[in-house]
Amino acid sequence: MPFCPPYAMSRPPLYFFYLLFCFFSLISGIQPADLQILMKLKSALQTSNCTSAFKSWESSNSMCNFTGITCNSDGSVTEIELSRQNLTGVLPLDSICQLQSLEKLSFGFNNLHGPIMDDLNTCVKLLYLDLGNNLFLGWSAPDISSLSQLQYLYLNRSGLSGSFPWKSFQNMTGLVRLSLGHNLFNPSPFPNDVLQLTNLTWIHLSNCSIQGTIPAEIGNLKEFINLELSCNNMTGEIPVEIGNLVNLWQLDLSNNSFTGKLPVGLRNLSKLERLDVSMNSIEGDLSELRLLSNLVSLELFQNKFSGQLPTEFGEFKKLVNLTLNKNNFTGPLPQNLGSWAKFEKISVSYNFFTGPIPPDICKQGTIKGLFMHHNNLTDEIPANFVNCTTLLEFRINDNLLSGTVPAGIWGLPNLLIFDISFNSIEGPITSDIKHAKSLVALRAENNRLSDRRRVRAEV
Repeated sequence: MPFCPPYAMSRPPLYFFYLLFCFFSLISGIQPADLQILMKLKSALQTSNCTSAFKSWESSNSMCNFTGITCNSDGSVTEIELSRQNLTGVLPLDSICQLQSLEKLSFGFNNLHGPIMDDLNTCVKLLYLDLGNNLFLGWSAPDISSLSQLQYLYLNRSGLSGSFPWKSFQNMTGLVRLSLGHNLFNPSPFPNDVLQLTNLTWIHLSNCSIQGTIPAEIGNLKEFINLELSCNNMTGEIPVEIGNLVNLWQLDLSNNSFTGKLPVGLRNLSKLERLDVSMNSIEGDLSELRLLSNLVSLELFQNKFSGQLPTEFGEFKKLVNLTLNKNNFTGPLPQNLGSWAKFEKISVSYNFFTGPIPPDICKQGTIKGLFMHHNNLTDEIPANFVNCTTLLEFRINDNLLSGTVPAGIWGLPNLLIFDISFNSIEGPITSDIKHAKSLVALRAENNRLSDRRRVRAEV
């Protein structure tokens, strides 16, 4: 005789009613608990009149249809996405982390304040955490070592200070993105615990009091596409191992105290689009950059670079921003600069460049800022600069330029600042200047203009 559960033979209807009662009780025990937690979250935070984040958060509605809420097939909350909702208040993490299925918690770009409580450690299933761009001023980041499944961590610009618990990362072997930049942490060397995270693709540690050198072991993190260490107190030379990071899209080491030359092997970073090592004390030439044809933005200003610009720069088709001012560069600028690239800004001022201004800088019709002042440039202003209708600032003062200002340039319609002072330019200020409706400042003194007057107009 087969085994039968108790009462199955004698009272089958009651038994099945009992099973159904347990089943529905189990389901209803999950959803109302999650709903109660969400309603507590709503009551803890405030929104502005122009924000509708919580308008759908009514207990009469299904919580899985609340704005910013995602549920799984069981009806349990897996994601809270309330970034950029102009929220204020203190996060009730003690209750939020009771959501048993929570994998994503995102409150970036709000006005949250108060402490990030240790209760965060109970959100053990989190894969994604974003509390960045908030106002947790004066509070320290808690130890989050229990969040071992975390893949994405954003705490940048959150107002945190004090000692950061770097050892929290020892268990986060799956971490892919780490963004802690622009927080007033206590000074520390580059954290060795981060060097063990071989799955990292993105690291943003700008302006968070990192000091000392970049460890050579950085070259082992070969999945990197982004490395930002700007605005710190870092010293020494850029390690050659940086050249191993062949997937890099952005490298930002600006505003530190790096010395030496650009490392051999930098040419291997063929996917690099944004390179910024400005405001350091790096010297030498730019030969390591001549093959980086995917560059979109190259910022090297305020260093000790010297030598001539690689002629290959004139062939780069994606370059939008070239900023080289305040170095010791010499020789001519590549004469095909701008022939292919849709430049928005070129700044090569305060160097020792010679020769003529490249004639095709405005060819693509996108340039807004052209800064070539304080060099030794010669010859005339290119005649086809009359087509620079997008120019907002045009500064070529303090050079050795001669000839006349070509017809039409005086009247460029969007020009705000036009400075040709301290050159040897001749001829009149022509009547087409009446078309320069946006002009705020015009400087043309110390030239050989035909009216023999020192011109300095500011309107």
